[in-house]
Amino acid sequence: MNVLTARIEALERSVCSSDADIHTANLAEQVALIERQLSKTLADHTSLARALEKYEALKDIIESDGDMELARRALGITAKAELILLNDDALKILSDLHTIRDLQPRISQPEYATAADLLPQVGELEKQHAQQASAFRQIVADISSVVDKYHADTEAMSEMFIRWDQTLTAIERKVTELEAKSHSQA
Repeated sequence: MNVLTARIEALERSVCSSDADIHTANLAEQVALIERQLSKTLADHTSLARALEKYEALKDIIESDGDMELARRALGITAKAELILLNDDALKILSDLHTIRDLQPRISQPEYATAADLLPQVGELEKQHAQQASAFRQIVADISSVVDKYHADTEAMSEMFIRWDQTLTAIERKVTELEAKSHSQA
């Protein structure tokens, strides 16, 4: 029996003890200690005390096993709002809603209201854009072709000028040789 009692006490300590410094003899003392801590916490935080009072009043509806839709309808709007505000994330959500409300005038611009009426014009502009893009691609191809032909012609003319220069240089050398011969014979 002592082994069973020791195991139960160990289980109570591990399950119920929230602080390592708290030592209680049994589960009843642990419950009494937790109740004292709760009372102290509620005294320090009045908003929690009010929320607990409201929860106690609505406990049967909130924790009922019956129809949830019926329970939701039975709660008043203020009770629902108070339950929502007990949520830690409620203030963040309300802050986000306030930010959204600040942005609403920018979202509700008159230009956006007429956007649906302008859809046919957008379709026509898209068609024109597609035609202009096609024409642009064709013009770019034509210009590329002209530039390529220009480069080919310029290269051919450069080769011809180089040959003419070589021919003229050869003729000038020959003339210079003949002149030198004729001056030496004379």
